[in-house]
Amino acid sequence: MSDQEVEFQTDFHMGPSAIGAYSRLSYTMWYALAEFIDNSTQSRDNYGGIIGDILKKEDTPLVVSVTYSKITKKISIEDNSIGMSKDDLINALRIAHPTADSKGRSKYGMGLKTAACWIGRKWTVVTTEVTDDMEYTAIVDVDAIARGEKIIVKGRPADRDAHYTKIEITNLNRSIQGRTEENIRSYLGSMYRFDIKEGTLKLLYNGDPISPPDDLEFDTDASGALYRRDLPKTKIGEHHVVGWIGVLKKGGRKFGGFSIFQNRRQIQGFPNAWKPKNIFGGVDEEGANNLISQRLVGVIELDHFDVSHTKDAILFKDGEQEDLEAFLEEQTRDYCNYAKRRRGNTGTQWNRDKVRDLIDGMRDEFTNDEFKDAADDFLPPLDTILDNNRKQVASLTDDESVVDLEIVPGLRVVVALQERSENDPYLTISVGAEQGKIFVIINNLHPYYADIDSPDANEECIRQYIYDAIAEYLVSRQQGRVTQDSTRKKKDSLLRAKSIRGENLAESMRAGNVELDGIA
Repeated sequence: MSDQEVEFQTDFHMGPSAIGAYSRLSYTMWYALAEFIDNSTQSRDNYGGIIGDILKKEDTPLVVSVTYSKITKKISIEDNSIGMSKDDLINALRIAHPTADSKGRSKYGMGLKTAACWIGRKWTVVTTEVTDDMEYTAIVDVDAIARGEKIIVKGRPADRDAHYTKIEITNLNRSIQGRTEENIRSYLGSMYRFDIKEGTLKLLYNGDPISPPDDLEFDTDASGALYRRDLPKTKIGEHHVVGWIGVLKKGGRKFGGFSIFQNRRQIQGFPNAWKPKNIFGGVDEEGANNLISQRLVGVIELDHFDVSHTKDAILFKDGEQEDLEAFLEEQTRDYCNYAKRRRGNTGTQWNRDKVRDLIDGMRDEFTNDEFKDAADDFLPPLDTILDNNRKQVASLTDDESVVDLEIVPGLRVVVALQERSENDPYLTISVGAEQGKIFVIINNLHPYYADIDSPDANEECIRQYIYDAIAEYLVSRQQGRVTQDSTRKKKDSLLRAKSIRGENLAESMRAGNVELDGIA
């Protein structure tokens, strides 16, 4: 036995069966399809002077068309970019083999293979490069390659002016359902919003154009200036960060948050934007369901940061995420303070002209002859009304009682929905029918409700009924003289509690108080 040490080299070899593992990557269908669009758009950018002139002469932008056939179970992706030569195609079929063209949106040189294998077990690439006189077809059988077989490439003569790449995927690992199709349109439209809006890209799904998200409508301050501003250029780690922030005039959880872009392609964003907890609160990626989470919005461009294999997340390192979140928290503080007080159009400050227009629009409702007759209607004695209310409570069935809320110990509110005669009252609030219970009974057949066709209006009606019932009950328990002013004052304090709770909860969540999970 020799006592001498030895040293030698060997290759890190990946066997062909590894290709089968691509079907288990954490893609979604829209991010997988985005890999092909990345290749098409990056090819356009790499050869902008050549393909740009050709597309201009042909009077067309870059077009990428995605087609899914539910009958043949086939997904096709076709573009009119510059196409690939034989050498380009051979290199494109080599896994994790970046070339001179592997940059920008296609810098890893893996997207075509991983996405196609994730979608299906057999796929074909048909392509021809402009000025080339050959069209090449590569047939990829994932199962055969895993057994060590080779990829078959065929060539045939082609028009030298032709330029395209067509990919067809069959033997699908997963199909596209109706909800998935909606997500494909929403996500792809958002991912490539810059290209689509600038007119350099036309995206089609089953022949229909994919649109970018609607233009955002920002709120304004008292002087009319938009709540939208650019972020100061800053350096996080080794890379510069730019972008903008704003407060939406009309919000919603899917609209709020930061959309992260790299190379003008969305990595994460609408309708599932990034919501750092220290800004948006909450304990999950959706953030807390508060006004900040619904209305604070922004675009953050993170060029040169590492991105996940599936290009759906930034891979921060060495404190980059913490530094970025701290920067954004500081920059958005004033906007957060405004957003959490923002209540949408219905919460904006009224002016005299607005109120005048509002009342003019309903003037006839309060001054017509029918309303005057109703105002002169005979009112039954109070004892009769209260007795009828108690009888109505006694007639309630389990199916009619919708919800039972405990307001404070010893006080519950029961909300019920009845279908009584259209001649019965629109609402019954009964306090004394059962000890410690207030009954709010809505007559679903009352003609007033026939004109309320908005879910928001229905919700607000019920909310106000509950506030009225609680305020009336609490005031009735007071020892002093009770008036209508007393009831309105009590209701005012109850209405303010909602706003105060929202602000306290948002502040607690941003401070990391995870004990509030259940009531977020």
